[in-house]
Amino acid sequence: MKNASSCLYLFRSTSIKRDVFVEIKTRFKLWLETENGYVFGEGLLQLLSKVQERGTLRGAAEDLGMSYRHAWGKIKTAERRFGKPILKTHKGGTSGGGGAELTEEGIMLLNKYLEIKKTLTQVSDRIK
Repeated sequence: MKNASSCLYLFRSTSIKRDVFVEIKTRFKLWLETENGYVFGEGLLQLLSKVQERGTLRGAAEDLGMSYRHAWGKIKTAERRFGKPILKTHKGGTSGGGGAELTEEGIMLLNKYLEIKKTLTQVSDRIK
């Protein structure tokens, strides 16, 4: 998700020899990296938020229109690059009951991302 703030700029057009107002928007795309590469961005934010809401990775993936395998791959790649587990899963029995929840590190990562995003959005909104 890109965030935007807009402002009007006045400049003198040399080709049409008059003042022109142009709306320019400040945008940013945020992601978190380690020395191992990309760890966390909007896609993982949506996935982990859905896991918190639904209690299962399968349900979260389904809600987001992605396969379970793709969702699992995103989690495993992030964990490998982050160096810590961000999701813990619980196997179900014969009657189901499996689930998933964020680890302490997963919650910390999600909260840090949201905190940075909020700060950058506030700065972007002040640019006029």
